[in-house]
Amino acid sequence: MADLTGKKQEVTIRDFLNVVFRWKFLILAVVLVTSFLIVYLKASKPVAYVSSSRLLVKRGERENVFVPNPRYLSWAEEMSSELEVILSEAVFSRARKVFADSLENRGLEGTRRFSSGAVRADVVGESNVIVVSYSGLDPLECELGCKAVTYAYMDYFKEKTAPPTVTDFFESEIDEALHDLTTWRTRKSEFLSREGFLGSDRESSHQLYKLSRLQMALADEAGDLQSQRLRVEYLSELLDLSGAELDRKLTTTASDDPVQSRVFSDLRFELLKLKSKREEILTLYTEKHPDVIAVDNQINDLRIQIKQEIRNAYDIAAAEYEELLAKYNATSAEVEKTQVQIDAIPEKERQLSRIESKITAFEEKYQLLLEKQHEAEIAEASSSDFEIVVLTPPGKAWQRRTSDYVRLSVGPFLALIVGLGLAFFFESMDHSLKNPAEVEEYLGSTVLATIGEMKSKK
Repeated sequence: MADLTGKKQEVTIRDFLNVVFRWKFLILAVVLVTSFLIVYLKASKPVAYVSSSRLLVKRGERENVFVPNPRYLSWAEEMSSELEVILSEAVFSRARKVFADSLENRGLEGTRRFSSGAVRADVVGESNVIVVSYSGLDPLECELGCKAVTYAYMDYFKEKTAPPTVTDFFESEIDEALHDLTTWRTRKSEFLSREGFLGSDRESSHQLYKLSRLQMALADEAGDLQSQRLRVEYLSELLDLSGAELDRKLTTTASDDPVQSRVFSDLRFELLKLKSKREEILTLYTEKHPDVIAVDNQINDLRIQIKQEIRNAYDIAAAEYEELLAKYNATSAEVEKTQVQIDAIPEKERQLSRIESKITAFEEKYQLLLEKQHEAEIAEASSSDFEIVVLTPPGKAWQRRTSDYVRLSVGPFLALIVGLGLAFFFESMDHSLKNPAEVEEYLGSTVLATIGEMKSKK
């Protein structure tokens, strides 16, 4: 604007207020609509609940009963493995049964269902504490679901780390071996009394003893051959799998390394870390984001390396199986050859030699069982010291804070700014003359008088 001296007038607060009053209905409509949408969205959003528990994993494994100090595995490897176990189908299947039993005890059969996707497990910082949580829209379902997962994992953990019961097994085996030894000693005495036979040829005794040893060796080799054959079949099964199926098979397998390779263990641990990293990135980005694609490429590379390690292990295992098979066939041939030599021994000598060989075999078996029992007792005493301690048991679900009221209160303020911006935008698009100053600027003349707005009277 310009005054009578030709100077341009500055925009004043009055001009600003005039624009605001002219477009007050537009500004007010924007603010009201925005406030209504915020209140509506907040009211229509369902209330979410969450129940959680805190578990302490006591780690440490003694070398043997004579070494008091335990050895520890890698913290990251152990904790990552435990998180995968909690989120595995082995634990979820137990949790579903516990969840169904809890509903049945409350008389609510079939009203709710356990959802594995609602379960989350996290490690607290660099500690051995694991937080297990279950979230959903029903507080009772969250409470029962958290309890089911927590105690299902504890049961699975105890079952996995519990040492085998060996006392009853060895006692029965030792009693049986002692009974057989007594029986054959009695048979020898009866044979010597009945036949009047006072001795046997050293060669026949040697051959029968040799046959007994060969038969025992043949039984051991048959067991080794069967074990190796199962390992070859398992590795062959792994070779036929790929991608997510191979990952799932390796995750649900027991903690033993199927490939028996340190490199394979490291690769499997790296794969677990990359999958956890991918899950974290997917909470922020989509599948097509460059970071997600980069992690997927790393996972694919690791899968290729794991597959190559499995193939190498399969080739080695297959070669060992062929060696064991050849050894088994050689022992079988030696057994047949020894049997032919024994058949040539006179009957009485052969009978006595057979009895003595049986006695010798059962004596060795009895001593072997005593030694194995002692070793088993030491192994049982030096079993894993792993233990799960419930720091915070699963309790009643609490309402999760799903709304940030500070940010929600900023909505009407931002709507006011948008309304003012729209008002001044429409004002700039309106080229009509609204006050005397604009008339003076447009005509280049001074306004001498104005006629105010006149309201008609009825």
